[in-house]
Amino acid sequence: MKYHLLIIFIMVTFFLAGCQFNDIDKRFFVVAIGIDQPENAKHHFRVMLKLTIPSAQVEAGKSDFQIITQESNSISEAIRVIQSLVDKKLDFGHCRVIVLDKKIMQSNQLDLMKWFIKRPDIQGITYVAVGEPSAKEVLSWKVKSERLPANALVLAFNEVTNRSPYVLSEILNDYYMRLRESGIDPYLPIIKPINGSFKINTSVVLKGKTIKAELNRDETRLLNELLNPEKTALIDVGKGKDQIFVNAEQTKTNMKIIIPKKGNPYVDVQIKIKGFIEESQKNLHRRSDIKESEKKAAILVSARVKNFLEHLQKLEVDPLGLGLKYQVKHGITKNELYQWKNLYPKLEFHVKSDVKLKGTGTMY
Repeated sequence: MKYHLLIIFIMVTFFLAGCQFNDIDKRFFVVAIGIDQPENAKHHFRVMLKLTIPSAQVEAGKSDFQIITQESNSISEAIRVIQSLVDKKLDFGHCRVIVLDKKIMQSNQLDLMKWFIKRPDIQGITYVAVGEPSAKEVLSWKVKSERLPANALVLAFNEVTNRSPYVLSEILNDYYMRLRESGIDPYLPIIKPINGSFKINTSVVLKGKTIKAELNRDETRLLNELLNPEKTALIDVGKGKDQIFVNAEQTKTNMKIIIPKKGNPYVDVQIKIKGFIEESQKNLHRRSDIKESEKKAAILVSARVKNFLEHLQKLEVDPLGLGLKYQVKHGITKNELYQWKNLYPKLEFHVKSDVKLKGTGTMY
């Protein structure tokens, strides 16, 4: 009896299998999507798909791709029109990068991102970034070291392959959450094509659903280090002959909102750094010299972080999610949200840093 059931199951499986499957030579793999401001004022979006062209040789600088562009009033309509312009089915399963133009970001970002979130074949870990001077320029750029189309950007944003504190990365799921939540603001890195490669060391912060300000290289690094303490940081202390460079191997950051019964409310920021002196203009053999360097580094880190937090406060943006920390203790009623809106501009920042150096170099 079991044998007959097995035969029936195999026969049914034979007739059902393959009805939704397309051979690899009948699919176009979309590796990146770009959204630009349309040239025609009648349309809302200019959608670009970067399609990979399979090659027998996988070598650096040999990646081949095709970009299909379509303007429309909706992303869905643009995708359907693009499908009529190619001879294969569009496959979004390998899309890992979404590039947005600054101009298009002045519109409602939440409505724009809903299409990507609702697509079951677009992963939530897809990287989202701003393209300068446009999304099309970024998608069209060829990187000399690139082996596969759009792979250079994926590797640049990947925290395993690139641990630079200047490269700030953001994924689709987190970006969409920040657009929806009231206690935290979104941010995105900026991609600029340069000399056969990319420059990714600046970023934008958004208030609500539109761009509020652009952060320079040092501000982007500070934001990245506060968001991702595991990033390896390099702290320069002093000037001239007294200048040293501290490699921060381990960093821990803790922020608490304190509202005392008497006195002004403040944010208590505790930063703990462990590292070593990577470069110095003078010899630091004595333990007293190391201790002095620790004090100078701690004072410098505290001052930089405090100034940066006050800068974000003046911009009226909260990418670090202090509003969420406030909601955890006080709730998310309309009254509490209104109180936080009035409280944030008045907050003081008390930053204390503790730097521990094990010596000069990793072999110390």
